[in-house]
This record gives sequence, structure tokens and C-alpha cells, in this order.
Amino acid sequence: MTRQLDLVNTLVADGRTDFSFQDAVGATGASVTTTANALHRLTQEGLVDRVTRGRYAIRPLGSLGTSAASEHLALAVGAAFEGRLHRIAYRSALSDLGLLAHPVRTVFVACEQQVKSSKVSGRPLRVVIERPQTIHLGAEVVERSWRSTVERALFECAMRVDLIGGIEHLAEALANGARNADARRMATLAKSFGGRGSAAVRRLASLAHALGLPLALNPEVSKSQSMIRLDPRDPRDVWVDSALKVAWSVSVEELRAVIGN
Repeated sequence: MTRQLDLVNTLVADGRTDFSFQDAVGATGASVTTTANALHRLTQEGLVDRVTRGRYAIRPLGSLGTSAASEHLALAVGAAFEGRLHRIAYRSALSDLGLLAHPVRTVFVACEQQVKSSKVSGRPLRVVIERPQTIHLGAEVVERSWRSTVERALFECAMRVDLIGGIEHLAEALANGARNADARRMATLAKSFGGRGSAAVRRLASLAHALGLPLALNPEVSKSQSMIRLDPRDPRDVWVDSALKVAWSVSVEELRAVIGN
């Protein structure tokens, strides 16, 4: 085990928290086979986490035997997406920000291109293709990764309701995050996404107004603008917010029950 521990010690001494297979070969000076065996044993012992193919993360002291992805999502994603424009986004961002009561197993990452891996540290990976110009808009650096801010996470989930699992989850996240969200930043984000961004802000504003949440979003809605749906996938008209022209597929009372309001 001494050789394996020397590998970890060398990488930590260099300030590394994650590394590639080739980094390990260079650090050990050993053959590819020997290095692969060493990494396999380190993974079994819980000292190293195999984030994705060819990428590893050193588990922080005190985290041995736990999942690096669940305890250190940004570290795992940063290792898996090193060298690529990316952002921890959608439900993963909301969960990481503490806005959802139940943990999210699938790792949602916005990236300019698909990756070969289907998992990150054993968790299912969902890559959402996004233009390079917008990947870091409303994002913040966390560890060695990027993550949507409260404003961006709420905004993008209102724009892609299918990636949050339903309006109930969006309402829950908004109820938990509205007090810390900056409405002006959301309005600025909306301008970068055109019509889709405008629709997202209207959905959030409709939710905030109807549920009495402290988010001062006041988008202008002209007489010529069309009605949009709170959940584009659900055609039911249970209630209509006539001021913002948003058709709800659930009642205000149902959502209030979800958020305990």
C-alpha cells in the first residue's frame, strides 16, 4: 500500500484535488498496468474516487467511505469536465444550493458539447447542450467547477420546466430561494435568452405573485403577447393569471400546500 499512498501524497503535495490517469502515470513513474492497479486499490480503499473514465478525485480527509459526488459535487464535476466550459445546473444546482427538500441523484451539467461518460462518481449524468456564450452567465465558481447562482438556477428551471420534474419542484425552490434572489439579475438574464427568457420570467413572476413570495419581478406584458403555460408540457387550464397571461395546470391552493404557504 506504500506505493499507492505515495501517489496520493505526491498529488496532494502538488495541490491537486483531482487528476487524470496520465497524471498518475507521471507521478508514479510506473507502467500503465502498475498505475491502473494502484488506482484500483486506492478506489477500493476509499482514498480516491473514480469520477469518470480516466479522471479521479482525492477524497477529502473525513470523507472516506462516502461518495465524493454527493458530498463534493463541484469537485467531482470539475474533475469530469476539466478543460470544458460547463456549469452545474438545473435540479443539481437547486439541490446544491439547498432549495429542494429531497436530494437529486442525477447530475445535471450544462456544457457546450456532449461527453462520453454517462455517470459522475457513480451517479447518472445528464448533459444539457448550451451555447458557449451563455454557459457562465449567472454562474459562480465553486471549488474547481462552475454552478448556477440562485437567480440563474431558478430562471433556467422556469425556462426548462422539463428539467426540474414539474411545477411543484419549481414552486418549492422559488419559495426557498425567493428571499435571496435578485429580481434585477433575473431580468438581465432574460434579455440574453430572448422569447424563452421572457417566458421564464413571466412564469416566475406569476408564481411569486400568486403565492405571495418576496420576489419583485414585474415583467411588462403587452396586449399583443400570447398566453403561455406555467408548464408547457401540461395542456390543462385550471387557473389563468390574466395579468401576466400565464395558464396554470394546477391550482394556486395546490401549490400553496406544496410549499406550506
